[in-house]
Amino acid sequence: MTDTPWLKTRHEIAEQTAARLADEYVDADVWLVGALAEGLAHQHSDVDLLLITPEPVAEPGSRLIHGIRVDVRAVSRSTVHDWRTLLDAFTVTRDDITTFRAARARLSDLTLLRTARPLAQAPDQATVLEPEQRATYQRWALADRCEAAASLAEDLLGLAQAGLYPHADLVWDQLARVVAQAETVAAGAALLGEKWLPSLLSSNNAQFTPVPPLPEPRWVSAPAHSPFFAPVQARLADALLALWPTDAEHEPVDEAGLSGFGWLPQRYSDGWFLRRGDDRVPLSDGRMRAWQQAAARRAHS
Repeated sequence: MTDTPWLKTRHEIAEQTAARLADEYVDADVWLVGALAEGLAHQHSDVDLLLITPEPVAEPGSRLIHGIRVDVRAVSRSTVHDWRTLLDAFTVTRDDITTFRAARARLSDLTLLRTARPLAQAPDQATVLEPEQRATYQRWALADRCEAAASLAEDLLGLAQAGLYPHADLVWDQLARVVAQAETVAAGAALLGEKWLPSLLSSNNAQFTPVPPLPEPRWVSAPAHSPFFAPVQARLADALLALWPTDAEHEPVDEAGLSGFGWLPQRYSDGWFLRRGDDRVPLSDGRMRAWQQAAARRAHS
């Protein structure tokens, strides 16, 4: 998004408020967080600040400055440290997803760290996340979107089988946005609200890019024959392979049994697998590459 008057005004208000907070709270840090920290705003956007204090303090709450609401959330340094520990490593396996549940529950907090830009800080405090932590955030956020996609695909399977096609249409539209979010995360963006997708998807040649649509579904025949589902499979596979690239040789894969409606790829720290509902089928790197290329062929056929 280009630098707009409302964007510039909000940055100025953020700096002014941060300076005041730094005076009010001894040894505190103030970070600009959220969409504004990523250069995204509209004419009625709020300013979100994170106040990091040595010890817990009462919430400063919101304030109105020149007609713009500034929301200040206060957290202690120990809380921020707890968030950071989840970014030490991407540790989730098919048999133990306890850490994954913790990361998903804290994903909005991790996104604050990912977007954070220090304000009113000393020069040596300019870095919030190290490159390795940002990479781990990407993996947690992408895994979250893949889990969300898998859950929606399970709903679609049940709705199609029950003949609840108008309901399936709504879920299908939601799935398109989840897949687009996965693609933006894989490209390095933070997991922000859906309303920012046209900006996050944009290249340097376009100011805004619409969310890529999915093909028109054919619910009546979906469980048995669903080529319209292949773009979902291919796009999620591409997003995952962007973070876990492999040059493994192709290995045979059961395309007939694992390419149908509802099957989606996922990647945990112990490797690749395909999921449909509660069914999970582990894949080697070579089988994953073969499955991805088969999905891409179906998506473009």
